[in-house]
Order: sequence, then structure tokens, then C-alpha cells
Amino acid sequence: LMMGILATMLVQSSSTSTSIVITMTAAGLMEVKNAIPMIMGANIGTSVTNTIVSLAQVGDTDEYRRAFAGATVHDCFNILTVVILLPIEAVTGILRHMATGIADATLADDTEKQDK
Repeated sequence: LMMGILATMLVQSSSTSTSIVITMTAAGLMEVKNAIPMIMGANIGTSVTNTIVSLAQVGDTDEYRRAFAGATVHDCFNILTVVILLPIEAVTGILRHMATGIADATLADDTEKQDK
């Protein structure tokens, strides 16, 4: 979780952080169970970016209020999602199982097409 937050804060892009984690997982450098909290961390790390962007509107009070309110809603959504899903994942592994199942189903479809 903290690695994802830190990486996203450094590169200021959750898309970049997530892409790196996905690529490392695909290459076998990381297991799916380790990638899940890192991606959740990337989603929290993006909260820093949107807060910085909202601060750029500080010159106009109305724009700043709207920008900061939007950033706060985004932050709350990301944090609440992690607070709810991370413990569920830790106890049940449901996200890992879902991700593996979807990947297996996708690969099975590709294998069937190649066999034809």
C-alpha cells in the first residue's frame, strides 16, 4: 500500500504507477496478491495530485472552493474504497481470485481461438 502511495506521489501519476505494477506482475516479478495493495496505494497517492491541482485555484475563492470540494470527494472515494476492500482482500483474497479467474477465462478464450 505504502509503495503504491509513494510511487504515485513521486511520479504524480497513478496511471504510470499502476502500469508499472501491472507490467511487473505480468512479467512474473510480482505476485497478484502483492500487486493489489500497491494499486490501491496508487489510488490513494493520486489524492495528493488532485489536492495540489485544487490549490492552484487559490486566487479565486469560488473556484478554489469548487476545486477543493471536488478533490475532497475524490480523496474520500479512494480512501473509503481502500478502507473497505483492503481488509476484505486480506481476509478472503476475493480480489485476487476474481483477477485470476478473469485472466484465466480470457486466456482460455484466446487458446480456443488459436486452436481453430
